[in-house]
Amino acid sequence: MAREKVKKVLLTREDNEAVAEILKSEGVEVAELPMIRISLLADPDEIADVFAEMGRYDWITFSSANGVRGFFREFFKVFDDIRALGIARIACVGEATRRELKKYYLRADVVPEISTGENMANSMAEYESLENLKILCVVGNLAGSALCDILEKNNAIVDAVEVYKTEIVSVDRNCKVAEDFRAEGADAVVFSSPSAVEGFAKNAANLALSSSAVCPKIVTIGEKTSEAVKKFGMPVARQASNPSPEAVSEAVLSVLYGEDS
Repeated sequence: MAREKVKKVLLTREDNEAVAEILKSEGVEVAELPMIRISLLADPDEIADVFAEMGRYDWITFSSANGVRGFFREFFKVFDDIRALGIARIACVGEATRRELKKYYLRADVVPEISTGENMANSMAEYESLENLKILCVVGNLAGSALCDILEKNNAIVDAVEVYKTEIVSVDRNCKVAEDFRAEGADAVVFSSPSAVEGFAKNAANLALSSSAVCPKIVTIGEKTSEAVKKFGMPVARQASNPSPEAVSEAVLSVLYGEDS
């Protein structure tokens, strides 16, 4: 069936290049309005303490692709050889994090089927006994305690280090993307994290739709993001099967055209 008018999608994360490229190739108009800002930041004292133990960890866990970027940004300030990691096994929370890790020519030993910290910890415990193993959890400032709690319940010795910070962005009401969204709306909006949902809600006054604007359907990445959307009383039209650009684009296209593309 032929696709009618051009559809418009609002993307709410900072780095949208891969998803935007796929959607544009399908004739979709893409607007970008980040709701959060990621800063790669680590406390010098905390990172120094961690690096002093480098080579002694049995596991290193990464809870996001930003965690991978932030960790190795600091790592290569101190070490000039990847082998300084030692023989630590590596766990990644999901496929996007695994792909980022591969950029450093490293392979993840554990990646859970469902991308949550709890599932990552449980998958590690299934891989091997964690009793008395030393584990480094690389996280951001909004990380909850679930991952470390489960690891400690398995009698692991856990260190955690923050290597990036997530902040809610205050949307400029007068920027063109915000003005266009208020006037015209969009056919779909994509949220990639609970923080992005929170940012959208906090910026609601600057994004309030006109009476003639199209109310967007919501596409999410991950169960926790879907839960955050529902918490604000909004319906989820589709949750992407995984965080990959292909899966996210497929979910968006399905919502836009009522088909699997």
